[in-house]
Amino acid sequence: MTKHDVDVVAFATHPDDAEISCGGTLIKLTDAGRKVVVVDLTAGELGTRGTVETRAAEAEAATKILGLHGRENLGLPDGSLDTSQHCRQAVVESIRRWRPRALFLPYYEDRHPDHVRASRLVYEAAFLSGLIQFDTGQQAHRPEQLFHYMGWVEFEPTVVVDITEQADRKLEAIYAYETQFNPNKARGPQTRLTSPTTDWLIRSRMAHLGARIGAKYGEGFLVRGQIEIDDPLNLTVSSF
Repeated sequence: MTKHDVDVVAFATHPDDAEISCGGTLIKLTDAGRKVVVVDLTAGELGTRGTVETRAAEAEAATKILGLHGRENLGLPDGSLDTSQHCRQAVVESIRRWRPRALFLPYYEDRHPDHVRASRLVYEAAFLSGLIQFDTGQQAHRPEQLFHYMGWVEFEPTVVVDITEQADRKLEAIYAYETQFNPNKARGPQTRLTSPTTDWLIRSRMAHLGARIGAKYGEGFLVRGQIEIDDPLNLTVSSF
């Protein structure tokens, strides 16, 4: 087994979270030939609109747009994520199964309690995954890098990725979740996602982050730890 089987695993609390928060970056990575996997922690069974079955079909459609190497759903309880042994073991097994170089995970502050708990869960599991005494019958593996992506709450990003060329496909992947975003697609009350302002909110955040690096669209990430570089002149910095 190689040290890294895939380059990136993006953990998402619900199907569609990865597309909204870091879909452009995932597409940019797959465009560059990187092996990228999305792991959805829950099936979104408490979602106001749609069903588990429709959400799964929509996730499959979005997966093709993103160009993912793989995708899995751990089936953890929506609305009841925690750092119990059961939840941690499921995430550790996933990390060891895919053996990524880097993890993308939710920011640890959010209006949705499950996103906050998911952030803590994935962080703890990433650490435990590197402990050989944490037995899952798999080889221990700890990712080298952790990147937090934005949910509802924004933060001062450590890095911003130019996704200008990927923005249209990001939106296509998001809107593959028709039951969640199309107000006329499923029965049920309207939500924040079916609001007419949702598209503007998504685009305005991408534009705001892109403007910070002189690009049309961008996505921001918070890096845990320090960024080590060998040659400062190889680092692209938007200083002026």
